[in-house]
Amino acid sequence: VSQSRYEEHRFQVETKIRRLLENEEVVHHIDGNKENNDIDNLMLFENDKEHMSFHNKIKRFGMTNPIKRQIANRWEDEKRVF
Repeated sequence: VSQSRYEEHRFQVETKIRRLLENEEVVHHIDGNKENNDIDNLMLFENDKEHMSFHNKIKRFGMTNPIKRQIANRWEDEKRVF
């Protein structure tokens, strides 16, 4: 992973939520394409454990309605503090 690609997706989320990300926060690429740093393709997780839990739910159950809702509603509370 190149440094510029890493910074770009984190920068996109920081701009969206209007604050700097904490080091432990993880930005997820919804479509799995790490080159696609469009904000519509990004999702923020509090930490790696939360991020991996999300991946494990998709592996285990598929793209269920609760997961689709989580993706759709990911920016509802832009001021959330972890």
